[in-house]
Amino acid sequence: MPRDVKGNDYQVGLILRALDRPALALQGVRKIIQPFDWQTKKLPDISFEDLGYGRNKLKQLERNYWNEDELSRVSDVLARRKGKSFTSVAASLRNKAKDSRSMGHCMLSLVISRSKGFEAVEVQYRSTELGLKFCGDLVFLPHLLKRLGCDPNVYRFRFANCFLSGVYFPYIASHWDGGGVSFLRDVRDRDLAFFKQSTRFFLRSAYQRNQVFPYSPENVAHKFGWSHLSTKHMGEIRRFLEGEHKKYGKPLPKIHYKPGEYIPRGQRNKEEDDE
Repeated sequence: MPRDVKGNDYQVGLILRALDRPALALQGVRKIIQPFDWQTKKLPDISFEDLGYGRNKLKQLERNYWNEDELSRVSDVLARRKGKSFTSVAASLRNKAKDSRSMGHCMLSLVISRSKGFEAVEVQYRSTELGLKFCGDLVFLPHLLKRLGCDPNVYRFRFANCFLSGVYFPYIASHWDGGGVSFLRDVRDRDLAFFKQSTRFFLRSAYQRNQVFPYSPENVAHKFGWSHLSTKHMGEIRRFLEGEHKKYGKPLPKIHYKPGEYIPRGQRNKEEDDE
């Protein structure tokens, strides 16, 4: 029986609701759901640094979503309609074109609706990952709203598609009320099939700090987990996940490469060609 969690809007209103929703598909370590929405009166108090991002993350999001011509147009409409009983204006969030490997922009549009004494903003998504990528957008959004002179009473998010991924569990565990094991129990109790498929990476990561993961997002998440969760905390996660894997007959993973042992595929191919 899932426990009754009293946490913040992000934890209860978004992540736990996503866990409770039926999956459109379980794809490897990902749980894909559609459609989905989230509403909150206050955005989480987080920074890019809290999420492990560097100083260039803001610039990357600006390249993708900050279209100055479009923002100027929306600002003009809002200024012209100041004091009106009702205003609703949409801004496209598509700036620089995505490359051919991408399926398109994740954030598509921003709708600002105003009536006397009340303002709501709604962000509409094609798709996003909820544990890390969406949180980066939540840090970026206030910069965008400040440019437009917005101070919303409520924030609404609508997702045509969204997903949770086991690769990003260390990020969620780092700020979960009750700690990482509490979060993993919530995953297990709310969606056992997803729990069984999604937690192998986190268990492997918890075995040893000094290892290298060939898949870059896993390697970054591994480093984040060990730098934001204590050795004791990682030990608790390892023991919990080991016990659960054994209980459900799942084979235990082995650690990945030690630093210096892993040779990227491109480099291996080059060395083979030189022989």
